[in-house]
Amino acid sequence: MKKLTLATTILASLSLAACASNQGLEKIDSDFASLDNDSDGYISKVEADDDSIWGHFSNIDTNMDNEISRKEFNAYMQLNTGKVATDSEVSESAFKAKIAKFDKIENDFKSLDNDKNGYISVEEADDDDISNHFGYMDGNNDKRISKGEFKGYIKKYGKAVAEDDALKVLRHS
Repeated sequence: MKKLTLATTILASLSLAACASNQGLEKIDSDFASLDNDSDGYISKVEADDDSIWGHFSNIDTNMDNEISRKEFNAYMQLNTGKVATDSEVSESAFKAKIAKFDKIENDFKSLDNDKNGYISVEEADDDDISNHFGYMDGNNDKRISKGEFKGYIKKYGKAVAEDDALKVLRHS
């Protein structure tokens, strides 16, 4: 009986510690896009340094690569609903990041790959206004989008994110 009581006490303490882990931290009052100053699909430590996200950085960066992806940001915000987010813009960005609400991708992979190296770089994505999609497309986080990543993304979300030219990539595969 003493072991059960001790185990229950320890478990309760750990639960309280987990709940209190965000207490005292500043609430995150910005959405992902406004924190991602260089529009590369990631929030670096430099970008987070002067923001309310700084205190949360190590908790959000689950793969410990010193950058926060859109996926990591959204997962953290969902997990901590009501604890770290206050304004509706953050809520919209983090809790309901519906890809259909982004600008449509108008171009096919070939026309987005300006230097014809087989990848869409951060710069190419920014030039062609697909930077909102970049962090989602870049499945392996190598900061470039392969044709396979592009096709997989378009195939998964279809007309919600792509116009006719971008959808052509599926017909020609």
